[in-house]
Amino acid sequence: MESYSLRPATSDDIGAVLDVEKRVHVAPWGEDNFRFELTKPYSQFLVMTDDETDEKVAGYIIYWVLFEECQILNVVVDTPFRGLGVAKKMIRQAAQTAMQKGIKKISLEVRKSNAAAIQLYQGQRFVITQVRRNFYSNGEDAYQMTLHLDENPIEF
Repeated sequence: MESYSLRPATSDDIGAVLDVEKRVHVAPWGEDNFRFELTKPYSQFLVMTDDETDEKVAGYIIYWVLFEECQILNVVVDTPFRGLGVAKKMIRQAAQTAMQKGIKKISLEVRKSNAAAIQLYQGQRFVITQVRRNFYSNGEDAYQMTLHLDENPIEF
């Protein structure tokens, strides 16, 4: 993954992000969701793109830095790039941003059926703190997972 870098998303990235989103998500976000995130001052929308063309999207993360918390909304890695550390790099960037702003807590929701993501988050020291019943549009439950940065800082 040396030839890929993380950078802020722009409106020019939306098409490639939508392609990835539709390939990998059970209930993909729509174009308006992504465009709206670009307008929010508290939203961080980052894409991992190839250094050669800066157009091929390997993954993306959207997180909010709001009040005393960092809330991760969407972490996606395109299928060919899974297992290469893309998600870890993006999560660590969110944690670094949170720590720079003095935020001590990061939280997210993940489908109970998404064992790979749960394992990834647990590997980054997130813990399951709550079950959110019928959280997703198809009625599936979610785990709320939390990382307390003051107790379990992520090493960079």
